[in-house]
Amino acid sequence: MAEVDDLRRLVQQLQTENADLQRQVATLRKAGHNQCQVLPQDNGNGKSQPISNCLQPQISDPFQDFVTYAPILAWITDAQGMMTYANPDWLAMVDLTEQEAVGQSVEALFPAALAQNYLQNNKWVLEHQTVLETIEQAPLPDGTIHTYLVRKFPMQAIGATSTLVGGIGVDITELKQTEAALRDSEARWQFAIEGSGDGLWDWNTQTNEVFFSHQWKAMLGYADDEIGSSMDERNSRLHPADKGQCYADLEKHFDGETPVYQKEYRLRCKDGSYKWILDRGKVMERDADGKPLRVIGTHKDISERKQAEIHQQQLTIILRESEATNRAIVEAIPDLLLRVGRDGTCFSFLPPADVAAGTFLPVQNNLSEVLPPKLFDHQLQRIECALSTGELQTWEHQFEKHGQLCHEEVRLAPCGTDQCLVIVRDVSDRKQIELKLQTTAEELDRFFSVSLDLLCIGDTSGYFHRLSGQWQRTLGYSAQEMQGTRYIDYVHPEDIDATLAALSSLTQQQEILNFVNRYRCRNGSYRWIEWRSVPVGHLVYGAARDISDRIQAETELQNTKDQLDLVLQASAEGYWDWNLVTGEIYFSPQWKAMLGYADHELANSFAAWESVIFAEDRAAVRQLVDDYTSGRSDQFSITQRFHHKDGSTVHILSRAIRQKNTAGQVIRVVGSHLDVTAMVTIQAALQTSKMQLSSVLNSSLDGIMAFKAVRDESGIIVDFEWLLSNPAACKMAKRNAAYLIGKRLLDEMPGNKTDGLFDLYVQVTESGDPVRRQFHYNHDGIHSWFENMAVQLGDGFAVTFSDITPLKRSEHDLQQVNQQLATRVDELNQHTQQMRLLSEMSDFLQACLTAKDAYQSLGVLVAPLFPGSSGSIFMLTNAVDYCVEQVATWGAQRASATEFIPPDCCILGRERLHQIDHDCLSLGCGQAESTHALTTLCIPLLAQSQTLGLFYLSASELSQPVQQLARTVAEQIALALANLHLRETLQQQSIRDPLTGLFNRRYLEETLTREVQRAQRQCHTIGVIMLDIDHFKQFNDTYGHDAGDRVLETVGQLLRDSVRGSDVACRYGGEEMLLILPESPPEATMARAEEIRQALGLIQISYSGLILNPLSASLGVASFPGHGWQAVDVLKAADDALYQAKSQGRNQVVGATVPAAKVAEETGAPLPRDIS
Repeated sequence: MAEVDDLRRLVQQLQTENADLQRQVATLRKAGHNQCQVLPQDNGNGKSQPISNCLQPQISDPFQDFVTYAPILAWITDAQGMMTYANPDWLAMVDLTEQEAVGQSVEALFPAALAQNYLQNNKWVLEHQTVLETIEQAPLPDGTIHTYLVRKFPMQAIGATSTLVGGIGVDITELKQTEAALRDSEARWQFAIEGSGDGLWDWNTQTNEVFFSHQWKAMLGYADDEIGSSMDERNSRLHPADKGQCYADLEKHFDGETPVYQKEYRLRCKDGSYKWILDRGKVMERDADGKPLRVIGTHKDISERKQAEIHQQQLTIILRESEATNRAIVEAIPDLLLRVGRDGTCFSFLPPADVAAGTFLPVQNNLSEVLPPKLFDHQLQRIECALSTGELQTWEHQFEKHGQLCHEEVRLAPCGTDQCLVIVRDVSDRKQIELKLQTTAEELDRFFSVSLDLLCIGDTSGYFHRLSGQWQRTLGYSAQEMQGTRYIDYVHPEDIDATLAALSSLTQQQEILNFVNRYRCRNGSYRWIEWRSVPVGHLVYGAARDISDRIQAETELQNTKDQLDLVLQASAEGYWDWNLVTGEIYFSPQWKAMLGYADHELANSFAAWESVIFAEDRAAVRQLVDDYTSGRSDQFSITQRFHHKDGSTVHILSRAIRQKNTAGQVIRVVGSHLDVTAMVTIQAALQTSKMQLSSVLNSSLDGIMAFKAVRDESGIIVDFEWLLSNPAACKMAKRNAAYLIGKRLLDEMPGNKTDGLFDLYVQVTESGDPVRRQFHYNHDGIHSWFENMAVQLGDGFAVTFSDITPLKRSEHDLQQVNQQLATRVDELNQHTQQMRLLSEMSDFLQACLTAKDAYQSLGVLVAPLFPGSSGSIFMLTNAVDYCVEQVATWGAQRASATEFIPPDCCILGRERLHQIDHDCLSLGCGQAESTHALTTLCIPLLAQSQTLGLFYLSASELSQPVQQLARTVAEQIALALANLHLRETLQQQSIRDPLTGLFNRRYLEETLTREVQRAQRQCHTIGVIMLDIDHFKQFNDTYGHDAGDRVLETVGQLLRDSVRGSDVACRYGGEEMLLILPESPPEATMARAEEIRQALGLIQISYSGLILNPLSASLGVASFPGHGWQAVDVLKAADDALYQAKSQGRNQVVGATVPAAKVAEETGAPLPRDIS
């Protein structure tokens, strides 16, 4: 709270300082030193806005510094809500500059609601003419909401037409947040102290976040980190039977029907049990509509009380029942009732009505009649204990009755001082059931311990209750470790969603079969588990099996199958599989593709096979099948003819092997299909009788080779031996097959080693992964592009490859076309970039105020347009020594002089473009320096038929597009510079006196006002000298007005030569001249005035052959702020000093006599600091 106290003290201090500042402003207004005018300013849309600094009171430096640097917001608006002033902190708050904020209405600066409130407050201040203090909230640009203590007050500037509204604000966001946090904390803990419950909860209904105390969580058996901060934590644990009424009572309290929310309900604990909770709460905060924002309450464990109440209710019911009802209850219960004394005397004996005779032995006088002596003594001890302690005595005993072992449960309660009520129940049947249950539990324990499956009992909430020992053998966790933990804690992250879905089904009492997920082991690995789970109420009985080995085997089998599919794809063979037991047959997609069919177009049936085979071949195939399956033939190999989908004939070589059962019967036949159509066609053409399988390869347009690995003693592959090479491969290798078979790859074609192909083949052989690659082979007399496909073949590989040299040539031609297209695109992009740069250069030149500004930037603007070149821009000067001088350059090389006269340049005279190539240097002009490495281009800068200068460009080569660009750039520069020259001429004519060359009076007033404001901010002085030529009228009367003009010109030239760069010399009116000397101390200003007076006396002016009378002048000197805080005050002081000089005899310098102390006394302002 120390920070809050400090902030409050700061606000009080600022309020005190604000009151002091208001009194100072009132004093200044009274003295008349803060007069200002409201000048209209056109904002470009035809409406006039007040200039911001006109309506701002002219305040003293200390107050200005305070408003600028104090940690407050300060602003001023007019009656219509137009912003006329804002200090830096206010501007920082809205993230705007002074130019963006001042002159804008509050509707444009703030949201509608905030602006409307702002204007209403302004209206109240203006109507009541007093201070309004409010606490307001405003959004910041970063989205946060800050709270401010705001004081608004009326202001009246002298000369203004309306009353202003000033405002000062202090950010009290932290104060408000601290106060709110304190209130929250006090309310929370005050309620916790007053509450009688053990647990505490604090609910924010807007965010649904809840604070649960440690006692609340511990009451349910949870640690602090096991309960979140959502109301769902409580709602999810509510007993289903209590939810509806609980929610209804809470809604009644929210609606204001009950002052306090109070409800008894049951909550589920961590162990699954339920506790009775007394929940009491109350709404602590509501919004404007009465909706609850914050609710605080307590929890109290009343489980024991509820049990006692239930028991009491039961007893009350018994007591309230009539005697007849009690008798009926007694008669209905299956127990023996006795009333006995201390010595065992039986006063009453009531056997159960529904028990068979002989179950209980009748007692006539004393218990000793039916009880064995040892049991009778024990009974007497219990009777005595009950009578002495008044407590219920309960026990069980067993004894033999009628030859059978009986079990009885006895309850003995004192009834008076000497008698006890005895209730005896035969529990023999229960004991037998308990024994059976114990036996069953022991059997279940043994089953859990010996089962090879993963057995467990859990609940629908997702927690383990009991687990078999196989879990430890599988996952490494003991059953004790896993008991009470969640299923999901062990599940692989990728299987969590599926596991939660299965758990949801179990919650809905749906049995789960064959569900598979992965469980984490103690060592971090995962095992595949297959589940069968059966829900029974809230319990779940699960039997699982570790199928990780099966999964791995299936994966390996799938990999093997994939490898087989690859081999079959590489061999281009189909296969078929016939199960003779079931009659099912399977034809591979490759076989169907041989006939032109997709896989789904031919069914896997004998009917489909018969529909495509030639009728002449069908009988031979059936006979061979019969012979092979019956054992009459040991081989199955036959060539069949099939109808292709397109009507052609396909010859297929079919070979098969058979599988027999233990009885020697053939149960399965598996075979392959090889398309030998090409081989059969060749046989028919050459009239050969036999063709090997390699004939199919001979018909291939692609080269096909097969190799086996050659390994050294350590098993490393050092080479490959040729096994097969089809004609296409031999043609590409330029060797025949008979020569290649048996040869080694690196011996015959060593280029495979240098190009990395050998390492690729080794990788295929070792890994089994097929590889496709394109490469250029330029070895062993072969110069071609190839595309090959290599697959593993035993301890070696098979490779198919084709010559793609024509394709690569086409790709090369296409690349050249694309390159030409890209070049054209680059040229277009370059042209676009040049146009953009040219536009940016034109925009920048138009934005320049003077030609000098343009000269300083031209080199930077032009250089990107001509990369790799150098150049310059020359301009004709208007000086006496009429010449051409360099004003801008770019590039590293310089091939031209920096200054020359127009006759030296032939281009200026011709007024046309001129190019000098490096082989035509003799045609160059004088200013170009001779170089054999560059081509130069000279373009005159012409505007409105007037030559302004020269555009000079040099480079190793200047193409036609570059020359055209240079012409365009030269035209743009010439036009822009001509406009700037015209603008400067007009500017000078508007601010200078044409006769004396000095600044005119309008420029004087603007400059002096600006310098006074700058001097106020920077705390320095300004010297002012007002000069009047003595007896000037005599020059006009004696020599004529032309002579008078000569005198004025001469004096103007003297003043121009006498001023510094920061000084301003003006013609104030007639023969009066005025000098403004910024940052000049009064003593220095007096000295300068004396120097000018003496220099003026030394001047001799000749006119029409006559020497005019000597010149003299009277000078008045004043300074800011010593002689006034406003420009008009300083000018008046200088003017008074001037007339004092004239009245004292002229030709002298007189300083203003008004002291600074007198100004301070009149205005109440402190004296300015003397910084001279």
